[in-house]
This record gives sequence, structure tokens and C-alpha cells, in this order.
Amino acid sequence: MIITKIEVKGEDKKPAIVTLEKGLNVISGASDTGKSYICQCVQFILGAEKAPKSIDEAKGYSSLEVTFEEIDGGSFILKRELKNNADLTLVENDVTKILKPRHQGKENLSSYFLEKIGIGHQVLVSGTQSLNHSSLTLRILEKLFLVDEARIITDDSPLGRGQNTERTLETSLLKTLLTGHDDSDVQMLKKRKQSKQSLHIKIENLEDFMSRYFSSDDVDENRIKKLSDDVDAIEKSIELAESELDSLLKTGSEGIERRNNLASRSETLSRKLDEDSTVVERFHLLLSKYSSDRERLEANSEAAKYVDSHYAANCPTCGKTLDDSSDISVELVLSSNASEIRKMDKKVEGLHSTIHEIEEHKDVISNELSSIGEELRDLENSLDPNISKMITEARNIIKYLTENKENLTADLSLERKRGQILKEIGSLQVEHDEIADKYEIPDFSKELQQLMQEISNVLIRWDFPNGNQVTYDKESRDILIGGKPRGHFGKGYRAICFSAFVIGLMNYLCDKNRHAGFLVLDSPLTTYKERDEISSGEESEQASIANNLIYAFYRDLCDFYNDKQIIVLDNQEPSEDIQDNMNYVHFSKNENIGRYGFFPVNRT
Repeated sequence: MIITKIEVKGEDKKPAIVTLEKGLNVISGASDTGKSYICQCVQFILGAEKAPKSIDEAKGYSSLEVTFEEIDGGSFILKRELKNNADLTLVENDVTKILKPRHQGKENLSSYFLEKIGIGHQVLVSGTQSLNHSSLTLRILEKLFLVDEARIITDDSPLGRGQNTERTLETSLLKTLLTGHDDSDVQMLKKRKQSKQSLHIKIENLEDFMSRYFSSDDVDENRIKKLSDDVDAIEKSIELAESELDSLLKTGSEGIERRNNLASRSETLSRKLDEDSTVVERFHLLLSKYSSDRERLEANSEAAKYVDSHYAANCPTCGKTLDDSSDISVELVLSSNASEIRKMDKKVEGLHSTIHEIEEHKDVISNELSSIGEELRDLENSLDPNISKMITEARNIIKYLTENKENLTADLSLERKRGQILKEIGSLQVEHDEIADKYEIPDFSKELQQLMQEISNVLIRWDFPNGNQVTYDKESRDILIGGKPRGHFGKGYRAICFSAFVIGLMNYLCDKNRHAGFLVLDSPLTTYKERDEISSGEESEQASIANNLIYAFYRDLCDFYNDKQIIVLDNQEPSEDIQDNMNYVHFSKNENIGRYGFFPVNRT
């Protein structure tokens, strides 16, 4: 897009208008004729908080209108009252709406303008350690296509205000513009970093559990294999013993069959009795846990009451510092804890009832087992002593083998459990370590090199000394020319180099449709000039920059930017032989020569 007209209006005042075109526009002439005021008008219409300075010539003028023309031929007008922080009025396609100057809410100038140039909704990172970030706004971006006379001669970075605290933001801005990829990944990293502490706590808890219940953190794969082999061998021995027992039982009489049935029943009842005992043990463990949880909840309630009676304290649950600004309701904590305790008491009551029922069931089983035992003893006394002895021995063997199997199985289970816990710790540690502690801005050295070449091409055409040796200094976020930082040049050359930076950046970004398409440079040649004199024979004040460089500057802007718009506001006039190749506006500061200045002369 380009700016086609800047107009300042006031009641009973003749409008102050400057008309602009595509390509190079030069507004030059004497100082104090309104050139910088024009620059301030563009700044203000693009959302600056402060209105242009209230100069004498602007008295009685109250509003500003700037007309923009887009590549597709469409246009829109931005209007704003000349008051600090005033809202803007947008007129587009015969529709009028109000835009807020700040990047807030839905209807704001920043979002509207950035969407126009295809870089809306971009995220910039402002702190790689803190992971702070912000949206790309027009106020951040505007510095790169609107350069006032104060900034153009400074030794600060062209990307901002040169503050070290903005180093990360300025680097993020340049990377986002050059690559077309913003730093929204910092938002995800910030969320992941918040979970990193939780992972750390999980790892510490598991490691503490390992140190308490296992003698070594190392998993002995050989021991696991040996235990597994031993369990397999015992199972085979049990199968063989049970087979022999079956043979003995088959050789018996009806009494043996009866005895076998009783033994089977006894074994079944014994298993049920063991199962009931195991369940009771587990329920007692659960009761112990409920008791512990209840004590914790009661302690939390006491701690909450303590927090409520003090100005500042730490949350008993999460460790967060609480003060008067904390939005934690003590009453809610107490109510929640009481509710949990009631639920827990009901569960405890139910457990006690269940345990009682199981104990009664165990008594029934025990009585039945005792009865079966007596009957078995009677049967065995009536059997052949040898068979009975052999059966007893077989059972003892099976019992011995079964006990050994249970012990080995428990050891094997423990070893495997240790391996599982160690594997989980390893997985959590990998996940923990993969979450970076800081954000790394992706490398964009290739794009930087291309930008430096664009800037170098500009300086070479301007015949700037060592213009073919342009590099980027990441520390200062600025260019070096022939190894010399831009800030080490005199202010005249600093302004020229600043201009080359933003022009080169415009060339690079316009090809990728990520630039506004226009550029405003206020006093890039930094030459103070008195008013035009009637006598043309008087010598002009010596320019602070070599005349050949000034000529090359204007010549280049005439020849290479016809598809864009560059607006130069400067005391230094272009040579007469190239003035026809640009839209040239001259302010004379002399009522008798041409146009006096931006504001019409009051001839009352």
C-alpha cells in the first residue's frame, strides 16, 4: 500500500494538504516549515499516543486525515482528532467504524493494519529465560517503515529503541519478519515448563521409594532369569508330585476316595480361608491409609485456619505463597476437607462391617475345616499304613514345593517390580530433560545474510565507503560496515546507514508480502538549511555529507523503487536534473517563493 494524501483540517482554516505518489516523494526545503510535522502526522495516524507537536502554524487545526491506496486499487481513509490518545475513524468501502489506537480488543488499528500487510496474529518472544512473550503490534513494527529525525541519527538499533532489555524482542521481531515464522512455540514451552516441576517431584518420590524398599537400584537380569528358571523347575516338581499322589489315591478303597473328597474340600476351604485372611489384611491396610488421609485432611484444615489468621503464609497443599491478594477461600478449604472426612468415615464404617462379615465367614470355614480334619484322621487310621504314609509324604513334598514356589515367585515379582519402577524413572527423566529451561530463537542466519546483501546493494549504489562489506552484529542488533559498527560513524553517516537498513529490509520483505509498502524517512541527509533566498547567487551552507553521496542517494531512490513508496523529508534538496523523476514538494519558508510550508500562510 501507499499513502496518497495527508490532510490536516480545522474550522475556518484552509486545509493543509500534501499529495503523495508511488515511487520517490521528496519534501524538502528550509527548516521549521512543517516537514517533521508531516512525519508526526503519519506516526499519529498509525497509533502514536501523542498528537503532533502544537506548533504556531497548526493553531486552529483539529483533525487529521490520511488516505491509503492498496495494490489492488482499493483505498481507505484513517481519521483522528488531534488529541492525545484519541480513537481513530476508519472509512472503507463507504463503511465507517471506530478503531482503538492500542492493540487491545477486536476493533483496533494495530490488528486491522497488520492484517492488511499479511502479518497479523504473530507472537514475539521477549524473554528466553522467563519465556515472556507478546503479540506483534503496529507500534513495534512501525519503527521499521517510519523513521523520525531523532531516531535516524542515533546509534541505537534500527529495530527498536536500542535498550538491552529489548534485545530478545528485537531479535524475535527481525527473525519473524525475515522468515515468516513467529515464536509462538514459546507459549507451548511455557506450558511444558510448568509441568517440568511436577515430573521432578514424581521422579524424586519414586527414587525415595526405591531407596526405602530395595537394597540396590540396579536390576540384576541374571538373578531374574535364575529365579524364573527356579520357579519353572519347582512347578514341574509339583506336577510330578501331584501325579504320584493321584496314583496313590487311585489305588485306595472307597475310604481313600472319601478321604480324597474331604482333602479336596479341605484344600478348597483352606484357600478360601487364606483369601479371606488376605482380604482382611488388605482392608486393614486400607483402614490405616484412610486414617492417615483423615489426619492429613484435619491437618490441612488446621493449616487453613492458620493461613486465614495470618497476613502471609504458604499453602499447605501446593506450597504457594498466600497473602491478602490470594484468591483462596479458607471456608471452601475447610468445607471441602470436612466433606472428604465424612466420605472417608462412611467408607471406614463400611470396611469395618465388611471385615466383621469376613471374620464370621472365616469362623464358619475354620469350624468346617476342623470337622473335616477329624474325619480325615479317622479315615487315614483305617487305611493301609503304607499308603497313608506315602500319601502323607507326597502331600508334604507338594506343600514344601508350593511354599518354595510362592517364595521364589514373590522374589521374582519384586525384582520385576524394581525393573518396572526403574524403567518408569528413566522415562520420566527423559521427558523431564527434553523440556528446555529456556527458549532458543531458531537460527535465521541464512535470511540475515540475504538481508545484509540487500543493504549492501543499496550502499554500493550510493557509493558509500566499504558498502560491499555489510555484516550483522547480533549484540547491537545493527549493521557493521567494513567491520565498523554503524554507531561509530558520525551522525550524518549514521543516518545514511540507518536509511540503507530500512530500505534494504523493505526490499527483502516486499518480495515476500510482509511489508507495508511505504517508507518515511525524516532528515536522512541531516543538513540544516536556512530559508530560500531570492538571490540565487549566494552560496549554500556546506552539506554534512558529500554531494556525490547525496546525488547517488536521490538518484537511486528515483530509479529502483517505482513499485513501492519512499517519502523523504529533508532540508537537503535533490539536484534539479532529477527532480522531474520524483514527486517533489519544496517548502521555501519565503512567502514570495513557491510554497511556504505545509500549512498555508495566514495572510490576514
